[in-house]
Amino acid sequence: MKDHKKEKLKALKKAEGKLKKENLRKNKKKKSKKALGIGLGLGAAVILAGYAGVGLYYQDKFYPGTMINGEDCGGRGTSYVRELLKNSAETYTLIIRERGDQTESIEGKSIQLSYQDDNGARQVKDKQNSWLWPIQIFGDKEYTVNADSTYNEESLNQAVSALACMQDANMTPVQDAKVEDNGTSYQIVPEVEGTTLDKEKTLAAVKAAVDQRQTEISLEEADCYVKPSIRQDDESLKKDAEQLNKFTSLQVSLDFGTGTETVTRDQLKSWLKKGGDGNYYFDTETVKQTVIAWSEKYNTIGRSRDFVTSNGNTVHLTQGDYGWRLWQDKTTESLVNMMNAGQSGAVEPTWLYEGQEHGGDEINGTYVEISISEQRMWFYKNGTLLVDTPVVTGNPNKGNGTPSGGVWRLKDKASPSTLVGRNPDGSIEYETPVNYWMPFNGGVGIHDLTSRSSFGGDIYLSNGSHGCINTPLENARTIYENIEVNTPVVVY
Repeated sequence: MKDHKKEKLKALKKAEGKLKKENLRKNKKKKSKKALGIGLGLGAAVILAGYAGVGLYYQDKFYPGTMINGEDCGGRGTSYVRELLKNSAETYTLIIRERGDQTESIEGKSIQLSYQDDNGARQVKDKQNSWLWPIQIFGDKEYTVNADSTYNEESLNQAVSALACMQDANMTPVQDAKVEDNGTSYQIVPEVEGTTLDKEKTLAAVKAAVDQRQTEISLEEADCYVKPSIRQDDESLKKDAEQLNKFTSLQVSLDFGTGTETVTRDQLKSWLKKGGDGNYYFDTETVKQTVIAWSEKYNTIGRSRDFVTSNGNTVHLTQGDYGWRLWQDKTTESLVNMMNAGQSGAVEPTWLYEGQEHGGDEINGTYVEISISEQRMWFYKNGTLLVDTPVVTGNPNKGNGTPSGGVWRLKDKASPSTLVGRNPDGSIEYETPVNYWMPFNGGVGIHDLTSRSSFGGDIYLSNGSHGCINTPLENARTIYENIEVNTPVVVY
């Protein structure tokens, strides 16, 4: 029985001990939760206090790292920024960078610059909401305050106008790229940038820099310099140089028989013109002036010449229209066409009238020779004498002497023909039919006259013609049948 009670008591004590332990564990857990709650509350309070403290601190200060007009204003108030702006206005200097590493400056005091608080610092501060510092404090914090400052605009205009770079005498003129002849070829000469400023643009750029309180301005970067309108990479310049070099390198010559003319590079240059389409060409009228000069050099019509007669004598002839005469228009046309085609080579001159050969008396085997003093005429063809005949020439005692002392070319041939002579009043003096008519000097020509029975001697002094060469019929026929127009007729 006692043992049973002891066991019961022991079990009861054990249960009580277990209950005490359980209660103790529960009490500890409650205390732990309470402590955690207190801790969390205290942490939140600390964070809130820290947030509020930072927010309150930056209510009148700029965030760290805040740059205003290039100055670090972190932790500073708006009054500091205002003072900074005021000082910058009082000590303001604008450095002006020019071409050629030159610099000039304009000081604020020279333009009467003074700071006017336009609340710009406050406006920047308002952008920084101190209660949003956890978000804003790590963002971009660079600001430009265009402080409202006053300056005398007329003083600024004068200061800019007084700059050395703005003086015309100091400006190197801008030059366009161009094609230039160096004596042997055409080359593109690069443009010259120069130092000429656009004065209005320069004034505007400097004014803008002052307005923004810039401490430095590059006139180059501000695009204030006058630019060349044509640069060396211009396609039209390349085209000009190519065409000019092509045309001035042509090798052209003309053989005039007694001399050759080689066209010089200077002549080619002087003949060139640029058309409205941008292409170069050789101008016909300009080229023709040179062709005219050549014709004056090589034309022989009317020039004096020495002639060896059938009797072996030499006579000096100064009259007549026989010889070489250049056809200026046709020769010019041939020359211009060849050059405009860009072709080198020899150009064949075109003659309006031609002699039988170049040089000497220009007579080569076929000609008529008339001697007034001997009243005799010879006709040679290709060096062979076909006719040797007496003739009757014009009567000099009646003012009808046959023109002499020259070489004329045969103008025409007609068979038959009627020769008509007129008096000064226009009435017909004579009307003579002939079988063969060969004029060589106006109304003077070679013809038969069947009414005349004798020729030669001194007949011409008393019964001479009106100036023509009266020839026996058969001899006139032989000449007519073998002579060609333009054959030289020598009369002396």
